[in-house]
This record gives sequence, C-alpha cells and structure tokens, in this order.
Amino acid sequence: MHQGQEDRLRVAAARAAFLERGSAGAGGGVRDLVAASWRRSRSAGVDAAEYRIAYHEDVDLDSRLVRCARPVIERLADEMVDVPLTIALSDAHARIVHRLDCSTAVGRLLDRVDFTAGFDFAEGGVGTNGIGTVFEAGASVSVVGAEHFTEALVAFACTGAPILDPVTGRIEGVLDVSSLAETWTPLVHTLVRRAAADIGSALLRDRGRAQQALFETFVRADARARQAVMAVGDSLTVNRRAQQLFTPAEQFTIHQHALFLMGRRDRVTDSVVLETGRTVRLRATRIVVGDEVAGIVLLLDEERAGSASAIPVPRREGGPPAGTAPLPPAAAGGRAPAWTAACAQITGALGRGQPLLVLGEPGTGKATLVTEIFAQAQPAGRVVTVEADTAFLVGLPDAGPALVVLRHLDRVGADGVEGLRAVLSALDRDGVDVAATLDAASAGADLPFQGVLGRFGTAVTLPPLRFRTGDLPLVVARLLSELAPDRRVRLHPEALRLLTRHPWPRNTAQVREALQLALVRRPVGEIRPEDLPGWCRAAATRTLRPIEVAERDAIVAALQECMGNRVQAAVALGMARSSLYRKIKSYGITEA
Repeated sequence: MHQGQEDRLRVAAARAAFLERGSAGAGGGVRDLVAASWRRSRSAGVDAAEYRIAYHEDVDLDSRLVRCARPVIERLADEMVDVPLTIALSDAHARIVHRLDCSTAVGRLLDRVDFTAGFDFAEGGVGTNGIGTVFEAGASVSVVGAEHFTEALVAFACTGAPILDPVTGRIEGVLDVSSLAETWTPLVHTLVRRAAADIGSALLRDRGRAQQALFETFVRADARARQAVMAVGDSLTVNRRAQQLFTPAEQFTIHQHALFLMGRRDRVTDSVVLETGRTVRLRATRIVVGDEVAGIVLLLDEERAGSASAIPVPRREGGPPAGTAPLPPAAAGGRAPAWTAACAQITGALGRGQPLLVLGEPGTGKATLVTEIFAQAQPAGRVVTVEADTAFLVGLPDAGPALVVLRHLDRVGADGVEGLRAVLSALDRDGVDVAATLDAASAGADLPFQGVLGRFGTAVTLPPLRFRTGDLPLVVARLLSELAPDRRVRLHPEALRLLTRHPWPRNTAQVREALQLALVRRPVGEIRPEDLPGWCRAAATRTLRPIEVAERDAIVAALQECMGNRVQAAVALGMARSSLYRKIKSYGITEA
C-alpha cells in the first residue's frame, strides 16, 4: 500500500517509540515484518543513530551471478528511464556487487551512505533495509522511509527481491531498487520480483550449458567399448563398466581423488592405488565452460599387477639402502591415493637429495609431513624449521645429515630474496636436505619468491582434508594420541560421523582445534557430539562474522537442548520457525 503523509507520520512515530522504549513501543504502527526486523536489528547491536557499514575487498564483481544479472538489470533500467531510482545487485552475503543508476541525483545521495560495490548491507550490520531484510524474510521486501532502522537510511525507499538458484533453491543474491521515500510506488515491487525471477532463469540456463558440456563428454567417452567412465560434477555419474569393475567404496575413493585433480590441470594422467592393492590408471579431462569448471570426466583402466613403477631411491650416506621407496610411518595419517602418492614423492626427493617444494592449503601439515619422513629415513639427522623470510638470520646446519624446512616461502619479500638465494646455495654445497612450504593459492602469484624457485627440483602437492574424508578416522586417532597421550580417550561413532560431514576449510589444524576443545569438556572417556564445538555441526563454506558465529552457536545449543525439535528450539530462541529453518540451511547446521 502506498504510504500517504499520515501513514509516514504513523511509522515515524512507531519507530521513535521503539527506539525509546523497545518492542512494546512499536504498537500497531508498523507491519509485523518491519517490527520483527527492528527487533533483530536491536538484538544485533545496530546503532540507529550512528551509521557504520563494513566494506569487503574480496567481492567478485564479475561472478556468474553478475554476468547473468547484468542484461536483466540493463533491460529494467531501460524500462525505468527518467525514473529517479538506482538498481543494485548483492551477492549471497548481502554485499553489493553491481549498481546501475537511472538517476544521477539519487545515485549521488546513495553514495553518501556507501550504497555501492563492496559494502555489506546485511541486516545485522546496518539494520532494516531492502537487501539484508530480504535474506531474513526469505521473500521480497519493501522498506520505505522510517521503516528503516538506521537514521541514515530513512530518506530512502528500497525494494528487494531474492534471486533463487532454480536447482539448489538457495538465495544467490538480491535485486534491489532504491529511490527517495517520497517517490516510491508499489509498482516497483512487481517489477523487481519479475526481474529477480528472470535472473534466476538466466542462472538456470548458464548452469545448463555447463552441465550439458559435462554430460556430452561423458556420453562420448561411454561410447568406447568396455571403457569404464566416471563424470564428477554436482553429482557423480558412473557407467555400467565402472560399476562392474569397482565397488561403491572404490568409486568413492576415485571420486575424491577426482575432486582433488579438478582444481589442477585441464588434462592429467594419474594412477590411484586402492586399499585392496589394485592400481587404477586415470585419464582425466576437466570440462570448463566460460570461467566455470563444470566437472571432470575420467577414463578408468585397471593396471595389471607389477605394472605400476615404484619410485627408485639412490643410496645416500647414512640413509636407507637403494631400491623402492618404503611407505613412511607418516603415511599412517592417510590412505587416500593423493596422500600416499605425495608421501612417496617426498620420500623419493629426500632420498635423491633434491631440494623439495611442498604445496598445499594452510593446515594440511606440509612441514610436519616432510619432517617425519626425513626422521624415518635419517633417525640421527637434525631438523631445523625456520620461516623462509628470516632464514639468513638463523644458524643453519653446515653439514648433513640434516634437513632445513623453510616455511611460508610465499611470505619472502623482495628484500629477502637475495639472502634466501645465498642460504640455498650454502646448504646445497654442504649436502643438507632442503624443503620449502608454499600455500597452493600463491603458487602462480607474481610474488618475490618466484626468483628462487629455480633452486628446487621437485614439487609435491598435498590434498586438502575435504578430498580425503575417508582418512579422517586415522587423522583423529593420531591427533588424540598427541593431545592426550596418557589418557583413555576415544570418539563416539556419532561424533565421528559429525566430523566426517564437516568441510574442514582449515584442514588438519582445524581438526586439532576441535579435539582440543572437546578434551576440555571431556578429558577422558568417550567424546560425544555435544562435546564438540558448535561449528562442527556447520558446513558453511564462507567465513562467518562474529555475530553470525554467535547466532550459529546459539542455534546449535538450542537444538541440542530440545533434542533436535526445531519447533521447540525456535520458541526457545524467540525466532520464527521459518527463520530458524532458513538459518539452519544458511549455516549448514547438521543435526547428528
């Protein structure tokens, strides 16, 4: 309903009463949706008088969402030419990623409240608005004038509609149209909802092209006689021959290895040794459509016994005899093919005395693994671990058998490259083994460390934990033996199942953190699901803000207290059931 002067005065009075006396002061002057948003804004600590907004440098201004939305936004702007308003698009975290002004005058006013790319309009940061409140309500919303919680936004009217991914049903972003409050019209609501639906359809068409390319490649490969084929994308597709050759457990192992390979090269040939001892040769082709990786198609061939070549290790003074590289005890931390292959490659490089570069995500245990493999081969050897950018300041071994591990090679500055180059030359003359660790995300970056890469002869990449979830029981057992070496501690099966479902973005280091917290709550005996920190129940792939962490943990605690009953948990939290369900999905909360 269009608000006349009397309506606007009533809303302004209700807002003033709410800010002065709390929810009781809102009375019947505003819609329930707005009153609920005001209460959430106050609970989140939003200051109505002082405007504070977060800025993010890492927003993707050319994402798939932006590409699909841009033609729709331009068409909407053509329909609203000469109308004083601005059209904006947010991502799934309420951060603006695109804006188009139909009126420069309105655009200049919106600039004063940072309504532009990179700024975060989540309700918990700036209060009731046409972007953040859409995520809370899960539906299109108009916020006009004094319905805004924050004083700085009261001059505006904003109408937002959620953009839904037609396949997953998730809110991928919000389309918002903003104007001055006095020029707002209810017709805007219809136009924005229609345009948001059109963007959702464009997302479906875009996803369809990628999935079609993956499917067509799979069909062509499947046409080969007696060829086992797997396609890995949003789902796993296995042809009849692959089903005949490999058990479901073996298919899972190959699937996880394929996910690891998918982040690397477009074409790759590799071998996987399954737990049964069978060796499978993979010929993998990554399918890329535009800038999106649709998936990977694998041709699978079982290698005959004895055909897999072992890694030869030349004899070194004080080291193991020449021959096939033994699988070091460090490999007990995993049996996934990518992990055991990395262990074998590290063993081979150290056996050859070849300077070694170990890549991987933070927390994968790069330095630890190299150190343990060296210690197994050289029990009397010395190990020195030092930050790569300060290596020239530290007293390093002047002769072997010794290993120097240079951590965080990517952190070496331009002024440290020459010093590091001199250190590497000295260690090479003295026969000291050298290994350096590098964050995989920085490997291709134009950073100073590129100047010393020529000193290394072998590069090994460790897989992240999410690509070897079958190894998690081994990882947990090892960490518990380190954290509580003299105690009888074990993990309840339900707790292990909970850990297995978590994506572990910080890898093994994060598992250690979870177990440390659990051991505080239960120092001995069987660790149960409720002993684990709340974030173990969440599978959110983004980094949560502090207020989101607190909310997620409160939801987890309420679900535990209510034995998983969502209706009772919503009552305990003072939250609408629809909001609770949406937040459970948003935070990826699992209920073991």
